[in-house]
Amino acid sequence: MESLISNVRELEKYQNVKFVTVNEDFSDLTVAQQARKFNEADAVIMAHGQQMANAIFAIDGTYFVEVGCKVESLIGNPSFMELFDGKYRAVERCSDKNAAGKGDNICVVCNDEETDIFTMNPAAFERLIDDVVASLEI
Repeated sequence: MESLISNVRELEKYQNVKFVTVNEDFSDLTVAQQARKFNEADAVIMAHGQQMANAIFAIDGTYFVEVGCKVESLIGNPSFMELFDGKYRAVERCSDKNAAGKGDNICVVCNDEETDIFTMNPAAFERLIDDVVASLEI
């Protein structure tokens, strides 16, 4: 994820977008620090997992993208998103490895589905960022 973010940070079209990465394990952050990270974000793009429960600290209009081989998310529930007027998108495994990142296909290639280890094509990640930024009307 870090290399994908580094690549898009360098693109001129994103010079007015602030990317914040959290490299530490969320368990290393206090609840207040986790709440602040989510409360300050216009959009959250992260690997599928229990840390998405921090969505309760988000402000109205926050856009969430949960990425993983198979995303079974509770925050993707439309009723939950209505609580704070949020938007949600899941990015999951490509139906065909050869189609990964081609065309409008925004998906991940799963290396190990048991551990949810995946990679994402840089072009697909850029299209995902384009979609998120466009929806936020930044």
